Amino acid sequence: MGQLRTASRRTALSAALAVLFGLLFAFPAAAHAELVAISPASGAQLERPPSEVRLTFTESVNLITDGIRLLDEDGASVPTPAPTATGHTVTWPMPPDLPDGPYIVTWRVVSADGHPVSGAFSFGVGAAAVVVHGPAASTGPAGPTGSAAVIVRLAGYVGFALFAGVAAFVLFCAPGSSRDPKLQLLARCGLIGSAVVALVAILVQGPYTAGTSLSQVLDMRLIQQTLATPFGSALLGRLALYGVLGVLVWRLPRILTTYARWLVPAGIAGIAVTIAAAGHATVSGPIDLGVDAVHALAAGLWVGGLIALAVLGRSVQPRALQKFSALAMASVLTLVVTGTLNALQHVNSLGQLLLTRYGLTLVLKLMLVAGALAAAAVSRRRLHQNLVSFRSVRFEVGFTIAVLTVTALLSMTAPPRQVVGPSITHADHVAAAEAADQKVEMSLGGQGRAALAVLPATTGSHLHLALSDTKGRPIAATRVTLKVANPDRNIAPIPVPMSPQDGVWIANYRFPFSGNWKVILTVDGAGPSAVVTSGNITIRN
Repeated sequence: MGQLRTASRRTALSAALAVLFGLLFAFPAAAHAELVAISPASGAQLERPPSEVRLTFTESVNLITDGIRLLDEDGASVPTPAPTATGHTVTWPMPPDLPDGPYIVTWRVVSADGHPVSGAFSFGVGAAAVVVHGPAASTGPAGPTGSAAVIVRLAGYVGFALFAGVAAFVLFCAPGSSRDPKLQLLARCGLIGSAVVALVAILVQGPYTAGTSLSQVLDMRLIQQTLATPFGSALLGRLALYGVLGVLVWRLPRILTTYARWLVPAGIAGIAVTIAAAGHATVSGPIDLGVDAVHALAAGLWVGGLIALAVLGRSVQPRALQKFSALAMASVLTLVVTGTLNALQHVNSLGQLLLTRYGLTLVLKLMLVAGALAAAAVSRRRLHQNLVSFRSVRFEVGFTIAVLTVTALLSMTAPPRQVVGPSITHADHVAAAEAADQKVEMSLGGQGRAALAVLPATTGSHLHLALSDTKGRPIAATRVTLKVANPDRNIAPIPVPMSPQDGVWIANYRFPFSGNWKVILTVDGAGPSAVVTSGNITIRN
């Protein structure tokens, strides 16, 4: 028992040092594609029409039908040749007879990891350009389509874990349990459920990337766009592998045959690769792809094995429990190493860990992992005392399912950018709000309200945002994301960088044109969860 305690302390210390190393020395890495160069430059005044517009991103991107549009000063779309995407670069030929005047480019593309990014910039031909503040920004999981995408990813993780965990439990821990009807049901649920989820993911991805409603899930144009991306290819590969595994082990006892003993683990490893390939690792190189795949595989074996253990209950033999304990320990250590190398590399500083949505989500994941490890430690300790605590096993299952849920949300969350703006006091905001001829109040639910003042309500505006609780007292937020859209002109949401200053959020922004605009506000850190709200403003010339 003393040796076991010593080993446990050393393992815990090593894990803590690994996490600390990841926090302090993690190198920066983008979660989604970011725009790094534009030609012609935003705001450029040209003597003649450009031959082409070129956008360069940090990683490969895929185009969306009508995702890139050229608008004149009245907001009308200008006919242009179709753009092309080659690797990191989008090239867009311009009409040679483009009339003089200011132009706005609104763009929306899909990162290689399956997430859409959007923005806007401007240039002028023989005239001054319209000033547009709108850098690239990930759309995030807000909205029905984004929420559906998160749920689908979570269901995919759980389905994979069910089948992978049951297969590993039967192959390596308890071959005699292959005829247990409960495990047979779990394995089939994992196979069928995962295949259905992969198909649903293909359907949901189209509306998610295009920024449309879920009513468009059967739009063949969107489906074809999805299948042409690395994300779609990964899902097709996953469907094929689940089909092969279903043929091999539809009856679970077949998993013990000579050929299935090798083919089934290979198929499970292949599915883990497709899970990694459906994310950012597909463009980060084979090392990152391998790390992500191993991370997914280790999580699947641990979570699925726990579920199998909880379902079988006291019918599990002590020898099988000991073997699973060793398998679970190996999976946990692998998760610690790969998780540190993978997730924590997106955190540039300790401040980002505590003051951003991505960082707080990551902290929550680490806390849940710690809870799962504590429950696992109790289970293993009682096992070495020749006792079995199925209550701690159930806690372990609950914690690991929660970890998968947060992981699904984390995979849809991009590390935020830091913006710096001019100084403004709360009194300045109050004065601006009193003078503003366009004001909109948006509900934050039980957390309070948001008041957005537009001064003046013309295309060139100063935006002032104040957040207050239900009693009117100012409240702080770790992050505010504001976007403006014009549904009447089919203009997708354009990000507006907001700067926090002395309790309020401000921005100088020039709307591309007048009209009725919808503002979409996301507030993080003001309560237990992010709040998404919206309102409408009218902008005049």
